[in-house]
Parts: sequence; structure tokens; C-alpha cells
Amino acid sequence: MWRYLLYLSKHNIPSYVSSPEVGFLSSIVGRFRKSKAKLIFRFLGEDTIEPSTNVIYGLLLKNLTFVKTFASGILIPKYYIWLVTSSGYVESYTSVVMDAHREGLEVFASEFANDVLFSYNYSYDPLAEVLSFIDNGIFSVDGGCDRLPHNRIRGHR
Repeated sequence: MWRYLLYLSKHNIPSYVSSPEVGFLSSIVGRFRKSKAKLIFRFLGEDTIEPSTNVIYGLLLKNLTFVKTFASGILIPKYYIWLVTSSGYVESYTSVVMDAHREGLEVFASEFANDVLFSYNYSYDPLAEVLSFIDNGIFSVDGGCDRLPHNRIRGHR
């Protein structure tokens, strides 16, 4: 994969390169500094161990200054942004989007899908859920990844 990305970097082909591994992104950051490609660090579950640092993703999220050394953005599960109770209701938002923006990182939300249960607060409307991440008057993610076959998330600030 590393060689393939080096080939692509010489031709300015990728817009984004995403990985959940610190070691991988750190190894290619130098090659991509002059390219237009954005390196995005993908966070997995908060208690999941990141293999190259042996630190859980939840702790890495508290050190966004470190993340900024090898990435220009983060891809985080939506529940990192809006807390959801065990009974399926949205609680308050976290400061992760504002913290990342303060560090100069773009924020992309993930794990949107209209084929699994999501918070009751949105009355089973996936568009209403997505809008709570980009049009809530407090913060806005820069984009997202979804599994919604006919609904696309468009990021904006």
C-alpha cells in the first residue's frame, strides 16, 4: 500500500488518504506535505487500541496536537460528537469538533446509516440527524462518510 500511495502522490491523484494507524500516516506524511491530498486519521472505538502506539483511541482524541503532526483531519464516529444514552436518546454534544478546529484539523463524522437504529430524537429521519452535525448553530463538521444510499452528506463550515 505504501508504494502505491507514493506512486499516487507523485501524480497528485488522491484527494484524501485515511487510515486508523498512526504509524502508517506518520510514515507517509513527508511525501504528502507538498501534495493537495489530505491525510485523515480515522478514530475507531474509544476503547480500541491503536496498534502502532498501543494507546486507546479515546486517549489519542485528547491529544489532538499530536494528531496534527501527521494528519490534516480526523474521521470520527458520530457518537464521539453527540452522546447517545443507552436508551437511544441524544444527550449533549462534546467539544471534540471545536477542539479539533482549534488545532487546525478538519473534522469528518462517520457511521451514518439509515438501515440501523439511530437516536429517537430524529424521528427516524436520517437527514434530520445529518443536519444536527452541520447546521446546529454551535459547530459544524467539515464533511462525513455515510452508508446512506440516496442521501449524501456535504460538508461545509
